[in-house]
Amino acid sequence: MDTNHFFSFSRIAMVMKREIIENWKKNLYAFIGLYAAFALVVVGNMWGMSMNAENAFASPDIFFVRYCTNILGAFIFICLLGSLIYASGILDNMRNKEMRISFLMLPATMLEKYVARFLMATLGFIIAAIVGMLLAEVTRYILLPLFDLPDVFHSSALFKVFSMLTIDGEQAFRGSYAFNMEYMPWLGEACGWSFLIWSHSLYVLGGSFWYKRAFLKTLGTLIVISILGSIITVQIVEWIGEEGMMGLHDWLEEKFQWMTLNKLLAFGGAFFSAFTMFNWWLGYKLFTRSQVIKPKFRLL
Repeated sequence: MDTNHFFSFSRIAMVMKREIIENWKKNLYAFIGLYAAFALVVVGNMWGMSMNAENAFASPDIFFVRYCTNILGAFIFICLLGSLIYASGILDNMRNKEMRISFLMLPATMLEKYVARFLMATLGFIIAAIVGMLLAEVTRYILLPLFDLPDVFHSSALFKVFSMLTIDGEQAFRGSYAFNMEYMPWLGEACGWSFLIWSHSLYVLGGSFWYKRAFLKTLGTLIVISILGSIITVQIVEWIGEEGMMGLHDWLEEKFQWMTLNKLLAFGGAFFSAFTMFNWWLGYKLFTRSQVIKPKFRLL
């Protein structure tokens, strides 16, 4: 097979260029929203600390201990929420019949079109978020003279935030003595990242099925599944009974003595990675079945 007819990076770049040009207003509004959220966080925290000037000057480390920590938490929330919204909009360029005709008739394979949209929803968000945070940092420097704050606030808050940005998978198992092996931090971080990417892939899958209001529909579906899962779990526990649960606990403890924290984290990372790949593949398969005239009962 001539691979150029199957997959071409130049055609992917062409599709992405077209999407950027034709949807420049939507992309610009999304970027402005990200920048505004970051700027409100950095400036709002400065304003709040300047209103309590006696606390701001109380400790020489107040910039790093309090200000940067507050920004870190807010930035994580904004990035997580923004990435899910971007992911669920992977096929929002096919909301109506005209947009579907225009996109499906592009001179590129279905795989190339889906990869282009996938990069727009993932790499595009990463670039927009980084640029938005940099502009928010510039905004902080510009507005800093308006606030009565220590000189340490002239240091880079964004650099400190990035240095603090880690995922510690050990927190989920802290205080547990069921595992008798020294904890390997990189396994915990790998498991944490694989879980986040898997969660992100669920919204990519939702966006590949629902073209309109995909974020809300995917979120609602996951909430319903979580509630049903909790109800089923409670019913199973009640059906087994306390004695049955104790027997199950003893059986698990006997059969899985070989299980350690490192092995559990490795299994968790492999499990979430496998299902992430499955969600991406299923999203692509849904895209390949896209039609100009949507089926009446497809719930789109």
